[in-house]
Amino acid sequence: MQKLYNENTLNDTIFKAAIYVRLSREDEKDGQSESIENQIKFLKPIVKQNGWALVDIYKDDGFTGTNFERPGFKQMLDDIEKGLVNLVITKDLSRLGRDYIETGNYIEKIFPSKNIRYIAVNDNIDTFDNKNSNNDMTPFKSVMNDMYAKDISNKVRTSIYTKAKEGECIKAFLPYGYKKDLSDKNKILIDENVADNIVLIFDLYKSGKNKTQIAKILNDKQIITPLRYKQETSNYFNPNKSCTYKWNSTIINKILRDRIYTGDLVQLKYNKVNYKVKKTMKVDQKQQIIIKNNHEAIIDRKTFNTVQEMLDKQSNEWNYSNRKRHLLTGLVYCKCGSKITYNLNHGKISRCVCSSYKKYGNKYCSNIHLKETELIEKVTKSLKENIEQYLDFESLDLSKIQPKKQDNKKALDGLKMQKEEQNKKIVNLYEDKISGRISINTFEMLIEKFENEKERINNKIVELEETNNNEDKQILDNKTIKALMKELISFDKISSDNISLVFKLIDKIIIDDKNIIIYYK
Repeated sequence: MQKLYNENTLNDTIFKAAIYVRLSREDEKDGQSESIENQIKFLKPIVKQNGWALVDIYKDDGFTGTNFERPGFKQMLDDIEKGLVNLVITKDLSRLGRDYIETGNYIEKIFPSKNIRYIAVNDNIDTFDNKNSNNDMTPFKSVMNDMYAKDISNKVRTSIYTKAKEGECIKAFLPYGYKKDLSDKNKILIDENVADNIVLIFDLYKSGKNKTQIAKILNDKQIITPLRYKQETSNYFNPNKSCTYKWNSTIINKILRDRIYTGDLVQLKYNKVNYKVKKTMKVDQKQQIIIKNNHEAIIDRKTFNTVQEMLDKQSNEWNYSNRKRHLLTGLVYCKCGSKITYNLNHGKISRCVCSSYKKYGNKYCSNIHLKETELIEKVTKSLKENIEQYLDFESLDLSKIQPKKQDNKKALDGLKMQKEEQNKKIVNLYEDKISGRISINTFEMLIEKFENEKERINNKIVELEETNNNEDKQILDNKTIKALMKELISFDKISSDNISLVFKLIDKIIIDDKNIIIYYK
Protein backbone atom coordinates (compact mmCIF):
# COMPACT_ATOMS: atom_id res chain seq x y z
CA MET A 1 0.00 0.00 0.00
CA GLN A 2 1.33 3.43 -0.95
CA LYS A 3 2.37 5.71 1.90
CA LEU A 4 0.40 8.92 2.23
CA TYR A 5 3.11 11.36 3.24
CA ASN A 6 6.24 12.89 1.75
CA GLU A 7 9.13 11.04 3.40
CA ASN A 8 11.56 13.93 2.82
CA THR A 9 9.61 16.33 5.02
CA LEU A 10 7.40 14.23 7.29
CA ASN A 11 9.32 11.10 8.19
CA ASP A 12 10.60 12.61 11.46
CA THR A 13 7.12 13.53 12.72
CA ILE A 14 5.31 11.18 15.08
CA PHE A 15 1.70 11.17 14.04
CA LYS A 16 -1.05 10.33 16.53
CA ALA A 17 -3.94 9.39 14.30
CA ALA A 18 -7.69 9.69 14.82
CA ILE A 19 -9.81 7.62 12.45
CA TYR A 20 -13.13 9.40 11.98
CA VAL A 21 -16.10 7.52 10.46
CA ARG A 22 -19.63 8.76 9.90
CA LEU A 23 -22.82 7.35 8.40
CA SER A 24 -26.13 9.16 7.98
CA ARG A 25 -29.50 7.55 7.23
CA GLU A 26 -29.24 8.83 3.65
CA ASP A 27 -25.78 7.22 3.26
CA GLU A 28 -27.20 3.85 4.36
CA LYS A 29 -29.07 3.71 1.05
CA ASP A 30 -25.72 3.54 -0.77
CA GLY A 31 -25.22 0.00 0.51
CA GLN A 32 -22.52 -1.81 2.46
CA SER A 33 -19.67 0.18 0.92
CA GLU A 34 -20.43 3.17 3.14
CA SER A 35 -21.06 1.26 6.38
CA ILE A 36 -19.21 2.20 9.57
CA GLU A 37 -17.51 -1.22 9.66
CA ASN A 38 -16.30 -0.95 6.05
CA GLN A 39 -14.92 2.54 6.63
CA ILE A 40 -12.94 1.24 9.61
CA LYS A 41 -11.69 -1.82 7.65
CA PHE A 42 -10.57 0.53 4.88
CA LEU A 43 -8.73 3.05 7.11
CA LYS A 44 -7.03 0.90 9.77
CA PRO A 45 -4.54 -0.79 7.36
CA ILE A 46 -3.57 2.64 5.99
CA VAL A 47 -2.77 3.91 9.49
CA LYS A 48 -0.73 0.78 10.22
CA GLN A 49 1.12 0.83 6.87
CA ASN A 50 2.23 4.41 7.40
CA GLY A 51 3.46 3.72 10.93
CA TRP A 52 1.08 6.11 12.65
CA ALA A 53 -0.04 5.56 16.25
CA LEU A 54 -3.79 4.97 16.30
CA VAL A 55 -5.22 6.98 19.20
CA ASP A 56 -8.89 6.06 18.75
CA ILE A 57 -11.69 5.46 16.25
CA TYR A 58 -14.41 8.13 16.52
CA LYS A 59 -17.86 7.08 15.24
CA ASP A 60 -21.05 8.93 14.41
CA ASP A 61 -23.73 6.55 13.17
CA GLY A 62 -26.98 8.15 11.97
CA PHE A 63 -25.75 11.77 11.90
CA THR A 64 -26.11 14.01 8.86
CA GLY A 65 -23.02 15.68 7.43
CA THR A 66 -24.55 19.16 7.68
CA ASN A 67 -24.66 18.88 11.47
CA PHE A 68 -21.32 19.25 13.27
CA GLU A 69 -22.86 18.74 16.73
CA ARG A 70 -22.04 15.03 16.61
CA PRO A 71 -20.89 13.21 19.77
CA GLY A 72 -18.04 11.30 18.10
CA PHE A 73 -16.80 14.38 16.26
CA LYS A 74 -16.92 16.52 19.44
CA GLN A 75 -15.02 13.85 21.37
CA MET A 76 -12.34 13.91 18.69
CA LEU A 77 -12.10 17.72 18.98
CA ASP A 78 -11.70 17.38 22.76
CA ASP A 79 -8.81 14.96 22.26
CA ILE A 80 -7.26 17.37 19.75
CA GLU A 81 -7.46 20.16 22.39
CA LYS A 82 -5.74 17.84 24.90
CA GLY A 83 -2.90 17.22 22.44
CA LEU A 84 -3.71 13.53 22.06
CA VAL A 85 -4.32 13.78 18.28
CA ASN A 86 -2.40 15.54 15.52
CA LEU A 87 -3.75 13.66 12.45
CA VAL A 88 -7.34 13.12 11.34
CA ILE A 89 -8.07 10.61 8.59
CA THR A 90 -11.39 9.88 6.85
CA LYS A 91 -12.39 7.71 3.90
CA ASP A 92 -13.42 10.80 1.91
CA LEU A 93 -14.16 14.48 2.46
CA SER A 94 -17.94 13.94 2.80
CA ARG A 95 -17.36 11.81 5.94
CA LEU A 96 -15.91 14.90 7.66
CA GLY A 97 -18.93 16.99 6.64
CA ARG A 98 -21.25 18.10 3.85
CA ASP A 99 -21.62 21.76 4.83
CA TYR A 100 -19.00 23.45 2.66
CA ILE A 101 -18.70 26.48 4.99
CA GLU A 102 -18.12 24.47 8.18
CA THR A 103 -15.99 21.84 6.42
CA GLY A 104 -13.83 24.57 4.91
CA ASN A 105 -13.56 26.24 8.32
CA TYR A 106 -12.07 23.09 9.84
CA ILE A 107 -9.70 22.36 6.94
CA GLU A 108 -8.56 25.95 6.28
CA LYS A 109 -8.61 27.43 9.82
CA ILE A 110 -9.19 25.17 12.82
CA PHE A 111 -6.95 22.22 11.87
CA PRO A 112 -4.03 24.40 10.61
CA SER A 113 -4.20 26.63 13.71
CA LYS A 114 -3.70 23.52 15.88
CA ASN A 115 -1.13 21.97 13.51
CA ILE A 116 -3.48 19.09 12.71
CA ARG A 117 -2.91 17.11 9.53
CA TYR A 118 -6.06 16.10 7.67
CA ILE A 119 -6.28 13.27 5.10
CA ALA A 120 -9.29 12.27 2.97
CA VAL A 121 -8.04 9.09 1.29
CA ASN A 122 -10.41 8.62 -1.67
CA ASP A 123 -10.27 12.33 -2.54
CA ASN A 124 -6.43 12.31 -2.39
CA ILE A 125 -6.43 15.23 0.06
CA ASP A 126 -3.46 15.64 2.43
CA THR A 127 -3.14 19.07 4.01
CA PHE A 128 0.55 18.51 4.94
CA ASP A 129 1.59 17.67 1.38
CA ASN A 130 2.25 21.04 -0.25
CA LYS A 131 2.95 19.41 -3.64
CA ASN A 132 -0.46 17.69 -3.71
CA SER A 133 -2.56 19.48 -6.38
CA ASN A 134 -5.71 17.73 -5.12
CA ASN A 135 -5.64 19.98 -2.04
CA ASP A 136 -6.59 22.90 -4.29
CA MET A 137 -9.76 21.05 -5.29
CA THR A 138 -10.95 20.70 -1.68
CA PRO A 139 -13.29 23.76 -1.74
CA PHE A 140 -14.94 22.54 -4.95
CA LYS A 141 -15.43 19.04 -3.56
CA SER A 142 -16.92 20.54 -0.38
CA VAL A 143 -19.42 22.51 -2.48
CA MET A 144 -20.36 19.34 -4.39
CA ASN A 145 -20.90 17.49 -1.09
CA ASP A 146 -23.05 20.37 0.14
CA MET A 147 -25.13 20.29 -3.04
CA TYR A 148 -25.63 16.55 -2.53
CA ALA A 149 -26.91 17.20 1.00
CA LYS A 150 -29.26 19.88 -0.32
CA ASP A 151 -30.55 17.56 -3.04
CA ILE A 152 -31.19 14.78 -0.49
CA SER A 153 -32.99 17.27 1.77
CA ASN A 154 -35.23 18.42 -1.08
CA LYS A 155 -36.07 14.82 -2.01
CA VAL A 156 -36.94 13.99 1.63
CA ARG A 157 -39.13 17.10 1.91
CA THR A 158 -40.93 16.26 -1.32
CA SER A 159 -41.46 12.68 -0.17
CA ILE A 160 -42.85 13.80 3.20
CA TYR A 161 -45.17 16.35 1.55
CA THR A 162 -46.45 13.75 -0.92
CA LYS A 163 -47.15 11.24 1.85
CA ALA A 164 -48.97 13.88 3.92
CA LYS A 165 -51.01 14.97 0.90
CA GLU A 166 -52.07 11.37 0.27
CA GLY A 167 -53.27 11.00 3.85
CA GLU A 168 -50.36 8.98 5.24
CA CYS A 169 -49.47 9.77 8.85
CA ILE A 170 -45.94 11.19 8.87
CA LYS A 171 -45.79 11.84 12.62
CA ALA A 172 -43.16 9.84 14.48
CA PHE A 173 -45.23 10.11 17.68
CA LEU A 174 -48.95 10.83 17.94
CA PRO A 175 -50.41 13.31 20.44
CA TYR A 176 -51.50 12.11 23.87
CA GLY A 177 -54.72 10.11 23.55
CA TYR A 178 -53.88 8.37 20.27
CA LYS A 179 -51.64 5.54 19.12
CA LYS A 180 -50.62 3.99 15.80
CA ASP A 181 -52.10 0.73 14.58
CA LEU A 182 -49.31 -1.87 14.83
CA SER A 183 -50.49 -3.52 11.61
CA ASP A 184 -50.81 -0.24 9.68
CA LYS A 185 -48.64 2.70 10.78
CA ASN A 186 -50.81 5.14 8.81
CA LYS A 187 -53.92 4.24 10.82
CA ILE A 188 -54.60 6.25 13.98
CA LEU A 189 -56.38 4.57 16.89
CA ILE A 190 -57.73 5.91 20.17
CA ASP A 191 -55.50 5.01 23.12
CA GLU A 192 -58.13 3.74 25.54
CA ASN A 193 -55.66 3.92 28.43
CA VAL A 194 -55.61 7.74 28.47
CA ALA A 195 -58.49 8.92 26.23
CA ASP A 196 -60.68 9.56 29.30
CA ASN A 197 -58.10 12.09 30.51
CA ILE A 198 -58.61 14.12 27.31
CA VAL A 199 -62.38 14.09 27.85
CA LEU A 200 -61.86 15.15 31.48
CA ILE A 201 -59.65 18.10 30.47
CA PHE A 202 -62.24 19.42 27.99
CA ASP A 203 -65.12 18.90 30.45
CA LEU A 204 -63.27 20.71 33.24
CA TYR A 205 -62.48 23.69 31.02
CA LYS A 206 -66.06 23.88 29.75
CA SER A 207 -67.27 23.88 33.35
CA GLY A 208 -65.26 27.02 34.13
CA LYS A 209 -61.99 25.65 35.50
CA ASN A 210 -58.91 27.48 34.25
CA LYS A 211 -55.89 25.70 32.84
CA THR A 212 -53.85 25.95 36.04
CA GLN A 213 -56.72 24.55 38.10
CA ILE A 214 -57.09 21.64 35.66
CA ALA A 215 -53.35 20.91 35.91
CA LYS A 216 -53.64 20.83 39.72
CA ILE A 217 -56.58 18.41 39.55
CA LEU A 218 -54.62 16.04 37.28
CA ASN A 219 -51.54 16.25 39.52
CA ASP A 220 -53.68 15.56 42.59
CA LYS A 221 -55.11 12.49 40.82
CA GLN A 222 -51.49 11.43 40.16
CA ILE A 223 -52.15 11.08 36.43
CA ILE A 224 -48.81 10.87 34.61
CA THR A 225 -48.06 13.60 32.06
CA PRO A 226 -48.11 13.05 28.28
CA LEU A 227 -44.29 13.24 28.17
CA ARG A 228 -43.82 10.62 30.86
CA TYR A 229 -46.50 8.42 29.27
CA LYS A 230 -44.79 8.67 25.86
CA GLN A 231 -41.47 7.64 27.38
CA GLU A 232 -43.03 4.66 29.13
CA THR A 233 -44.95 3.38 26.09
CA SER A 234 -42.54 4.06 23.20
CA ASN A 235 -38.86 4.39 22.32
CA TYR A 236 -39.00 8.18 22.74
CA PHE A 237 -35.92 9.67 24.44
CA ASN A 238 -36.23 12.92 26.35
CA PRO A 239 -32.89 14.79 26.47
CA ASN A 240 -34.22 17.25 29.08
CA LYS A 241 -32.88 15.79 32.33
CA SER A 242 -34.46 18.58 34.42
CA CYS A 243 -38.04 17.81 33.36
CA THR A 244 -40.34 17.72 36.43
CA TYR A 245 -43.09 15.60 34.84
CA LYS A 246 -45.85 17.77 36.29
CA TRP A 247 -49.01 18.92 34.54
CA ASN A 248 -49.05 22.68 33.87
CA SER A 249 -51.13 25.24 31.98
CA THR A 250 -48.93 24.96 28.86
CA ILE A 251 -49.63 21.22 28.52
CA ILE A 252 -53.36 21.78 29.10
CA ASN A 253 -53.48 24.58 26.52
CA LYS A 254 -51.72 22.41 23.92
CA ILE A 255 -54.31 19.65 24.37
CA LEU A 256 -57.28 22.04 24.30
CA ARG A 257 -56.02 23.61 21.05
CA ASP A 258 -55.24 20.38 19.16
CA ARG A 259 -57.93 19.58 16.59
CA ILE A 260 -56.65 16.02 16.20
CA TYR A 261 -59.12 15.18 18.98
CA THR A 262 -62.01 16.00 16.59
CA GLY A 263 -60.79 13.33 14.15
CA ASP A 264 -58.85 15.70 11.86
CA LEU A 265 -55.25 14.94 10.92
CA VAL A 266 -53.19 18.14 10.72
CA GLN A 267 -49.67 17.72 9.34
CA LEU A 268 -46.71 19.90 8.35
CA LYS A 269 -47.57 22.51 11.00
CA TYR A 270 -43.86 23.29 11.30
CA ASN A 271 -41.06 23.36 8.75
CA LYS A 272 -37.27 23.55 9.03
CA VAL A 273 -35.73 26.85 7.93
CA ASN A 274 -33.42 24.96 5.57
CA TYR A 275 -31.38 21.76 5.36
CA LYS A 276 -28.51 23.24 7.41
CA VAL A 277 -30.49 24.78 10.28
CA LYS A 278 -32.43 22.75 12.83
CA LYS A 279 -34.69 25.68 13.77
CA THR A 280 -38.32 25.26 12.69
CA MET A 281 -40.95 27.85 11.82
CA LYS A 282 -44.72 27.59 12.12
CA VAL A 283 -46.38 27.07 8.74
CA ASP A 284 -49.36 29.22 7.77
CA GLN A 285 -52.60 27.28 8.31
CA LYS A 286 -53.47 27.57 4.60
CA GLN A 287 -50.30 25.64 3.73
CA GLN A 288 -50.78 22.91 6.34
CA ILE A 289 -52.10 19.53 5.21
CA ILE A 290 -55.48 18.93 6.89
CA ILE A 291 -57.47 15.74 6.36
CA LYS A 292 -60.90 15.94 7.98
CA ASN A 293 -62.53 12.92 9.64
CA ASN A 294 -59.33 10.94 9.21
CA HIS A 295 -59.80 8.92 12.40
CA GLU A 296 -62.18 8.37 15.31
CA ALA A 297 -62.75 11.50 17.38
CA ILE A 298 -62.34 11.74 21.15
CA ILE A 299 -64.04 15.15 21.38
CA ASP A 300 -67.10 16.12 19.30
CA ARG A 301 -66.75 19.23 17.13
CA LYS A 302 -69.39 21.24 19.01
CA THR A 303 -67.52 20.82 22.28
CA PHE A 304 -64.19 21.56 20.63
CA ASN A 305 -65.49 24.73 18.95
CA THR A 306 -67.05 25.94 22.20
CA VAL A 307 -63.76 25.44 24.01
CA GLN A 308 -61.84 27.30 21.26
CA GLU A 309 -64.17 30.26 21.63
CA MET A 310 -63.74 30.23 25.40
CA LEU A 311 -59.96 30.04 25.00
CA ASP A 312 -59.94 32.96 22.56
CA LYS A 313 -62.05 35.13 24.85
CA GLN A 314 -60.28 34.08 28.01
CA SER A 315 -56.76 34.42 26.63
CA ASN A 316 -55.83 36.28 29.82
CA GLU A 317 -57.30 34.02 32.46
CA TRP A 318 -55.80 35.92 35.40
CA ASN A 319 -57.29 39.04 37.04
CA TYR A 320 -55.11 41.72 38.53
CA SER A 321 -56.35 41.44 42.11
CA ASN A 322 -57.17 37.86 43.05
CA ARG A 323 -55.28 35.90 40.37
CA LYS A 324 -58.42 33.82 39.81
CA ARG A 325 -60.51 33.80 36.65
CA HIS A 326 -64.04 35.11 36.91
CA LEU A 327 -66.84 33.02 35.35
CA LEU A 328 -67.58 35.73 32.77
CA THR A 329 -63.97 36.60 31.94
CA GLY A 330 -63.66 37.14 28.20
CA LEU A 331 -67.30 38.21 27.78
CA VAL A 332 -67.49 41.45 29.79
CA TYR A 333 -66.08 44.78 28.55
CA CYS A 334 -66.31 48.40 29.56
CA LYS A 335 -67.99 50.91 27.22
CA CYS A 336 -64.47 52.18 26.39
CA GLY A 337 -63.57 48.75 25.00
CA SER A 338 -61.27 47.63 27.83
CA LYS A 339 -61.76 44.37 29.71
CA ILE A 340 -63.53 44.32 33.05
CA THR A 341 -61.66 43.22 36.17
CA TYR A 342 -63.00 42.82 39.70
CA ASN A 343 -62.09 44.35 43.05
CA LEU A 344 -62.00 42.37 46.27
CA ASN A 345 -63.64 43.19 49.57
CA HIS A 346 -62.62 40.95 52.51
CA GLY A 347 -61.48 38.25 50.11
CA LYS A 348 -64.66 38.25 48.03
CA ILE A 349 -65.31 39.77 44.58
CA SER A 350 -67.30 42.95 45.17
CA ARG A 351 -67.23 45.45 42.29
CA CYS A 352 -66.63 45.62 38.53
CA VAL A 353 -63.70 47.80 37.44
CA CYS A 354 -62.56 48.99 34.00
CA SER A 355 -58.99 47.72 33.48
CA SER A 356 -57.95 51.01 31.79
CA TYR A 357 -59.40 53.08 34.65
CA LYS A 358 -57.65 50.83 37.17
CA LYS A 359 -54.33 51.15 35.38
CA TYR A 360 -54.34 54.77 34.12
CA GLY A 361 -57.01 56.59 36.15
CA ASN A 362 -59.85 58.90 35.07
CA LYS A 363 -57.84 60.34 32.16
CA TYR A 364 -58.76 57.25 30.14
CA CYS A 365 -62.12 56.15 31.59
CA SER A 366 -64.51 56.65 34.49
CA ASN A 367 -65.24 54.57 37.55
CA ILE A 368 -67.96 51.90 37.37
CA HIS A 369 -70.55 51.61 40.15
CA LEU A 370 -71.86 48.15 39.25
CA LYS A 371 -71.44 45.44 41.87
CA GLU A 372 -70.33 42.02 40.71
CA THR A 373 -73.44 40.43 42.20
CA GLU A 374 -75.61 42.88 40.23
CA LEU A 375 -73.79 41.92 37.01
CA ILE A 376 -74.51 38.21 37.61
CA GLU A 377 -78.15 38.93 38.49
CA LYS A 378 -78.76 41.06 35.40
CA VAL A 379 -77.14 38.56 33.03
CA THR A 380 -79.05 35.67 34.63
CA LYS A 381 -82.34 37.57 34.39
CA SER A 382 -81.75 38.45 30.73
CA LEU A 383 -80.89 34.83 29.87
CA LYS A 384 -84.00 33.47 31.60
CA GLU A 385 -86.26 36.03 29.89
CA ASN A 386 -84.89 35.14 26.46
CA ILE A 387 -85.16 31.40 27.10
CA GLU A 388 -88.78 31.77 28.20
CA GLN A 389 -89.61 34.09 25.28
CA TYR A 390 -88.12 32.00 22.47
CA LEU A 391 -88.63 28.43 23.68
CA ASP A 392 -92.04 26.79 24.09
CA PHE A 393 -91.18 24.01 26.53
CA GLU A 394 -94.74 22.69 26.71
CA SER A 395 -94.84 21.79 22.99
CA LEU A 396 -91.19 20.71 22.81
CA ASP A 397 -90.87 16.92 22.55
CA LEU A 398 -87.22 15.96 22.96
CA SER A 399 -88.00 12.31 22.21
CA LYS A 400 -88.61 13.25 18.58
CA ILE A 401 -85.01 14.40 18.13
CA GLN A 402 -83.79 10.85 17.58
CA PRO A 403 -83.25 10.08 13.90
CA LYS A 404 -82.46 6.46 13.17
CA LYS A 405 -79.50 5.70 10.98
CA GLN A 406 -80.12 3.36 8.07
CA ASP A 407 -77.99 0.24 8.10
CA ASN A 408 -75.97 0.45 4.89
CA LYS A 409 -73.06 -1.67 6.13
CA LYS A 410 -74.23 -4.88 4.44
CA ALA A 411 -74.84 -3.08 1.16
CA LEU A 412 -71.40 -1.45 1.33
CA ASP A 413 -69.69 -4.76 2.08
CA GLY A 414 -71.50 -6.37 -0.84
CA LEU A 415 -70.44 -3.62 -3.24
CA LYS A 416 -66.82 -3.82 -2.08
CA MET A 417 -66.86 -7.57 -2.77
CA GLN A 418 -68.27 -6.88 -6.25
CA LYS A 419 -65.49 -4.36 -6.83
CA GLU A 420 -62.88 -6.92 -5.83
CA GLU A 421 -64.42 -9.44 -8.24
CA GLN A 422 -64.24 -6.91 -11.05
CA ASN A 423 -60.58 -6.28 -10.29
CA LYS A 424 -59.90 -10.02 -10.53
CA LYS A 425 -61.74 -10.21 -13.85
CA ILE A 426 -59.67 -7.33 -15.24
CA VAL A 427 -56.38 -8.93 -14.10
CA ASN A 428 -57.41 -12.28 -15.65
CA LEU A 429 -58.40 -10.53 -18.86
CA TYR A 430 -54.94 -8.96 -19.19
CA GLU A 431 -53.34 -12.38 -18.58
CA ASP A 432 -55.54 -13.92 -21.30
CA LYS A 433 -54.50 -11.19 -23.71
CA ILE A 434 -50.77 -11.63 -22.98
CA SER A 435 -50.96 -15.42 -23.30
CA GLY A 436 -52.89 -15.11 -26.59
CA ARG A 437 -55.99 -16.92 -25.34
CA ILE A 438 -58.18 -14.03 -26.57
CA SER A 439 -57.86 -11.65 -29.51
CA ILE A 440 -57.17 -7.93 -29.16
CA ASN A 441 -60.70 -7.11 -30.36
CA THR A 442 -62.23 -9.37 -27.71
CA PHE A 443 -59.96 -7.90 -25.07
CA GLU A 444 -60.91 -4.28 -25.94
CA MET A 445 -64.62 -5.14 -25.93
CA LEU A 446 -64.49 -6.93 -22.55
CA ILE A 447 -62.13 -4.48 -20.82
CA GLU A 448 -64.49 -1.59 -21.62
CA LYS A 449 -67.41 -3.58 -20.21
CA PHE A 450 -65.52 -4.51 -17.01
CA GLU A 451 -64.19 -0.98 -16.46
CA ASN A 452 -67.68 0.52 -16.87
CA GLU A 453 -69.07 -1.96 -14.34
CA LYS A 454 -66.25 -1.16 -11.92
CA GLU A 455 -66.96 2.59 -12.28
CA ARG A 456 -70.67 1.99 -11.60
CA ILE A 457 -69.83 0.05 -8.42
CA ASN A 458 -67.39 2.76 -7.32
CA ASN A 459 -70.02 5.48 -7.77
CA LYS A 460 -72.50 3.45 -5.73
CA ILE A 461 -69.93 2.98 -2.93
CA VAL A 462 -69.20 6.73 -2.83
CA GLU A 463 -72.93 7.48 -2.76
CA LEU A 464 -73.57 5.11 0.19
CA GLU A 465 -70.55 6.40 2.13
CA GLU A 466 -71.75 10.00 1.68
CA THR A 467 -75.21 8.98 2.88
CA ASN A 468 -73.67 7.38 5.99
CA ASN A 469 -71.53 10.45 6.67
CA ASN A 470 -74.52 12.78 6.34
CA GLU A 471 -76.58 10.59 8.67
CA ASP A 472 -73.73 10.50 11.20
CA LYS A 473 -73.54 14.30 11.06
CA GLN A 474 -77.32 14.63 11.44
CA ILE A 475 -77.34 12.30 14.44
CA LEU A 476 -74.46 14.25 16.01
CA ASP A 477 -76.20 17.60 15.35
CA ASN A 478 -79.46 16.34 16.82
CA LYS A 479 -77.72 14.92 19.86
CA THR A 480 -76.07 18.31 20.35
CA ILE A 481 -79.42 20.11 19.97
CA LYS A 482 -81.06 17.74 22.43
CA ALA A 483 -78.28 18.30 24.97
CA LEU A 484 -78.55 22.05 24.49
CA MET A 485 -82.32 21.96 25.00
CA LYS A 486 -81.87 20.09 28.27
CA GLU A 487 -79.35 22.70 29.43
CA LEU A 488 -81.76 25.52 28.59
CA ILE A 489 -84.68 23.85 30.35
CA SER A 490 -82.66 23.34 33.54
CA PHE A 491 -81.01 26.80 33.52
CA ASP A 492 -81.57 28.67 36.77
CA LYS A 493 -78.47 30.76 37.45
CA ILE A 494 -74.93 31.17 36.11
CA SER A 495 -72.50 28.66 37.60
CA SER A 496 -69.40 26.71 36.68
CA ASP A 497 -71.66 23.83 35.60
CA ASN A 498 -73.35 25.80 32.80
CA ILE A 499 -70.78 28.45 31.88
CA SER A 500 -70.26 26.83 28.46
CA LEU A 501 -73.98 27.42 27.76
CA VAL A 502 -73.49 31.13 28.51
CA PHE A 503 -70.66 31.28 25.98
CA LYS A 504 -72.83 29.52 23.38
CA LEU A 505 -75.57 32.14 23.74
CA ILE A 506 -73.79 35.42 24.52
CA ASP A 507 -71.28 37.16 22.26
CA LYS A 508 -70.40 40.18 24.42
CA ILE A 509 -71.51 42.12 27.52
CA ILE A 510 -70.88 45.89 27.70
CA ILE A 511 -70.98 47.75 31.04
CA ASP A 512 -71.91 51.44 31.09
CA ASP A 513 -71.58 52.46 34.75
CA LYS A 514 -74.54 50.61 36.38
CA ASN A 515 -76.17 49.48 33.13
CA ILE A 516 -75.32 46.49 30.95
CA ILE A 517 -75.92 45.73 27.27
CA ILE A 518 -75.94 42.06 26.24
CA TYR A 519 -75.23 41.08 22.65
CA TYR A 520 -76.60 37.62 21.88
CA LYS A 521 -75.40 35.36 19.10
